[in-house]
Amino acid sequence: MSYNEDAWNEIILKVSKHFKVTADFDFILFVIGVQERGTGFKEYTREEKWDMINLAKCKLFARKGYLKETGHDSENWPTFEEVKKMRTLSPSLNQRILKEAIIEYFENAWN
Repeated sequence: MSYNEDAWNEIILKVSKHFKVTADFDFILFVIGVQERGTGFKEYTREEKWDMINLAKCKLFARKGYLKETGHDSENWPTFEEVKKMRTLSPSLNQRILKEAIIEYFENAWN
């Protein structure tokens, strides 16, 4: 699947309605991170929120073949290794890949 602006806007709208917020890119990443971590919604510190966002990014990049999950660390967080070079990705391409993966993630979750 390739990135589709209409599909992205539909995700934003559905997530906004579901959580009764104005969802944005980072909020959606946070939601995915919480889901993947399995901790549920509770009060999170700012640092914990960024940890959830980073977890979501890693999980999504893994779905797109850029990273591979290699196990878990001592705190049971997943660890990843780079499969495809990511350092050379422009910020806009990075975000486009993540949006594409988010669309796929939610399409799978809602179907």
